Amino acid sequence: MKKKRILVLTDDLPWGHRSIAKAIYSYLKKNEAKENYVVEYAEVKMAFSELMTDFYVFLYRYMPLSNRLSNVMMENDILREMCLEAIDRDTQTPKKIVDKYKPDLIISAHFFHSHSLTRWRNKSDANFKLWTVVADPWTTNPLGFVKGADLHLVYDQVCADLGVKYGIDKDKILKTGWWTREEMYENKLKIKNERPVVFVGGGSLGTNSLIRLLPILMAVKNKCKIIFNTGTDKLAYSMVNEYIELFKKLKKDNLVQIKCLGWIENMAEVLAEVNIVFGKAGPNFLFDVVAAQKPFVAITHIGGQEDGNIDLIREKKLGWVKESMGEAENFLLKYLANPKKYNSKCAKEIKLEADNNKKSLPMILERIEKDITPPRALLQ
Repeated sequence: MKKKRILVLTDDLPWGHRSIAKAIYSYLKKNEAKENYVVEYAEVKMAFSELMTDFYVFLYRYMPLSNRLSNVMMENDILREMCLEAIDRDTQTPKKIVDKYKPDLIISAHFFHSHSLTRWRNKSDANFKLWTVVADPWTTNPLGFVKGADLHLVYDQVCADLGVKYGIDKDKILKTGWWTREEMYENKLKIKNERPVVFVGGGSLGTNSLIRLLPILMAVKNKCKIIFNTGTDKLAYSMVNEYIELFKKLKKDNLVQIKCLGWIENMAEVLAEVNIVFGKAGPNFLFDVVAAQKPFVAITHIGGQEDGNIDLIREKKLGWVKESMGEAENFLLKYLANPKKYNSKCAKEIKLEADNNKKSLPMILERIEKDITPPRALLQ
């Protein structure tokens, strides 16, 4: 019997959509041999990506709360349809994807590709199923939902209710939990550090909010190690390195050890060595930290699409929210004075969330077995 072909699709930029796509693809690939499918992975450049990316990165790093405006704009039917019409002009991208891979099922981790594929499919004789990933847990831009998609993969009931609000049939929504790469669960703290290790990260693109924590390090009285992950933000990377040199000159580098990482691929290994994480509350970063069973301190977030992440941290007790001026700095000093106290406060809730999300990828495979591939009994 001919094997079904599955394509996991995302854009070519280093942010959360790609991380989700890699998590889904890796899990399906691992199970490919015993299932009746062939799975492939593709990163495809979005239409208008240069202009959109430059604008988004600027807001992401320097004016994160301003992004609430785009969410409000997409609530307007006319503006949303204008955006979809612009996407619809890119007819060559979906055609090339389908012609190249000839998939029976496309799992799209980016809503632009999902909209483009559904609108093109409606005008052609193409015959494939499309599943789209809704890549924000509790506050989702209306464009994140795709009328015409065969299935929406969502985090939980909160997101499912939003889908129904935006006109998606509830039978076309699958609640799975978050899609986190398996290696994130495998790296617990395996070494006993002589000092607490604090990880400060701003996601793949970086954010200027990270450098707020630099001046307060002068006031630290306890031995510690601070790891900064600046992503692709060269300005933040440079400023952290300047502080490293300053601490050496002041002979404070034995008390406070600072390490600067730019772009990293081995996030699981790094998280395994830390005790707590301060950073931008992007969903993939947050759930990576949860999978590693470390508490998260939100110091900033993107307005609109990540507002729900702040609510989620508070309601599920995954850590703390310290976004106001001076809050993160003061909390860091309190934490370093008594790290065991703070790490124990939310350990039970973090483990529960990690265990729930670990079921997400098996649920996708189960749905594929049900809807896409023949029952195993027929293959024997």
